[in-house]
Amino acid sequence: MIAVLAFLSVVQSGEPVLAKDSQAEIAKLQTPGKVLFTDGFEGQLSQYFEVRGEKEGHARIVDGGRSGGHALHLTAVNRNGGESGAGVSYWIGDQGYERLYLRYYIKFAADYDQGNLNHTGVALTGMAGDNKWRGTGTAGIRPKGDDYFIASFETWRDWGRVQPPGYSYFYTYWMGMTRDKDGHFWGNMLAPEPTSRRLIPRDRWTCCEIMVKVNTPGEADGELAAWIDGKLYEHYRGFEWRSSPDVRLKRFGLDVYIHQARQDNSVDYDDVVLSTGYIGPAKA
Repeated sequence: MIAVLAFLSVVQSGEPVLAKDSQAEIAKLQTPGKVLFTDGFEGQLSQYFEVRGEKEGHARIVDGGRSGGHALHLTAVNRNGGESGAGVSYWIGDQGYERLYLRYYIKFAADYDQGNLNHTGVALTGMAGDNKWRGTGTAGIRPKGDDYFIASFETWRDWGRVQPPGYSYFYTYWMGMTRDKDGHFWGNMLAPEPTSRRLIPRDRWTCCEIMVKVNTPGEADGELAAWIDGKLYEHYRGFEWRSSPDVRLKRFGLDVYIHQARQDNSVDYDDVVLSTGYIGPAKA
């Protein structure tokens, strides 16, 4: 069953379910594909169509990458309890894809502490058309199915019950999501059962990878999966991400975002790879 966190919309029966894959199914899920994009952050950030915080120095390339080179350093600065963030967005292409894998390494600062709420991690976005910003600024609104959907892999502290930055989970917006008690459609949270949740350490590189497969319009055959350090962590089947074939995977982002920033919080990203198939941890 899907574990649902109480402060967000409840995922009901008939919605995507956590798969119990056999070794053969896992092997198929982990079939390599064609690499479409790589970034070890040894150059500039010009390949990203949006870099939030670059002018202020909150998004920059720094020494201390995973393999000794450089890394992308993002900082959500102290706003005395106000919202704060930084990030980069990459346009995959107007044509888009129906299945993509995104692998990255992430390192939270040794003193990272978001308090309660953050959206720090990566997102794969499906959309119709060529508007690179489609689906942004739409928190609390359910997608219609012919416009966009978003799948983000983030961390959550469960209202302070676990140490920062928390355990990994999916935060998702799609046409089949459910309404919150306050009347809004806040992202549905998808996490493994408590005994299977993976706490992410601070001040250490962690390899994460996510996969999104869109559905056939009119059918609930979409998928969502995540790996941590090369081990399958979550795999959901039964998503109806879209109602139109025009909605395809076209954008990904790397972010740090704190709802109530009371200190500077930084995170580093490195060795980002986008592919049509499974990537896995770097060889060295």
